[in-house]
Amino acid sequence: YTQVSSTPVKSLQHPSDDVVWIASLDGIISSWDGSTMNEVGNLSSVISNCHNEQGLLGFEFAHDFSDSQEILLSYTEDADCDGGSNLSGMVIASVEIVNDRVNLNSLVELRNVAKENRNHNGGNLHSLNDGTYLWSLGDGGGSGDPYGNGQNEHNPLGTIQYFAYANKTIQPVLDTYGNDSDYVLHHGLRNPWKFDTDDQGRIWIADVGQYCYEEVNLVTLLDQSNFGWSEREGMHIYDPSDDCTSPPDELTDSTLTDPIIEYPHAGGNCSITGGFWMDWGPDFLQNSYLYGDFCTGSIWQITESNDGFQSDYVTGVGTYITGFGQGINDELLIFSWTGEIYHLIAL
Repeated sequence: YTQVSSTPVKSLQHPSDDVVWIASLDGIISSWDGSTMNEVGNLSSVISNCHNEQGLLGFEFAHDFSDSQEILLSYTEDADCDGGSNLSGMVIASVEIVNDRVNLNSLVELRNVAKENRNHNGGNLHSLNDGTYLWSLGDGGGSGDPYGNGQNEHNPLGTIQYFAYANKTIQPVLDTYGNDSDYVLHHGLRNPWKFDTDDQGRIWIADVGQYCYEEVNLVTLLDQSNFGWSEREGMHIYDPSDDCTSPPDELTDSTLTDPIIEYPHAGGNCSITGGFWMDWGPDFLQNSYLYGDFCTGSIWQITESNDGFQSDYVTGVGTYITGFGQGINDELLIFSWTGEIYHLIAL
């Protein structure tokens, strides 16, 4: 389909032009019209790429883009790669678009969440098309959630954040505690790299596992939920010494929400890459949730029936899958670690 400067992380159809904008991990935002790729923004001076999970992780056109000409950005802030206490925080920022280019001088940092390690950033940013947005944050990094962030409902790490944006400010939509805890919509997540919402008011969250299991979670969007990490990995009690043979947990803790699908690391699988709710694109994918695995390049779709949820293999691609995107004409795009973007057509 096309190629970008480094690992692509997100594509969006432009609200008013017949192009897609594509964000890459190295901080470059490009515009693709079907034949020509043009750079429209360079965030490399404000982001950190010290770790291969860091960089520009997401973006969204503001809900009022036609008036404000603003986009929102999700990235790891610039920091010294030598270590020490100066680790990159996770940032939400706004920036203005002037003459179809990002005006870096207009950048406004809206929220900065401190982290203990460089990995497990999450970073997906999603507009609900009403002036509110969702933002995923990983558990802060390190093996096994060493700081217990996942089960701390007041900590922003390991969560889906929910906020409203207008006039270069953000604020939580919820009003439970009267402080920053109100940003937390869902918690108990390890590294929610990608998620999506569907036309039934639900959120699909692909959460990257530790040693043994990858999972997909599904709940009503505003039904605040605890997905279990680091008490559980997938449907299983989490044990750092686990050999991946423990049976599923019988959910003795009723406060935890089961994933609808899990899959093991057997056969070379290693890391789930969500995912879209497909109410567009090829007919054979309609009304299903699409996801893949980074290491094997396998792609599956989840369908729902009266009998529950079923995950079926769709195809495999010979590349490390980092995400999926929507093309100019609703093509389903597959992002690869090395910068190539592929187009999946009906089989």
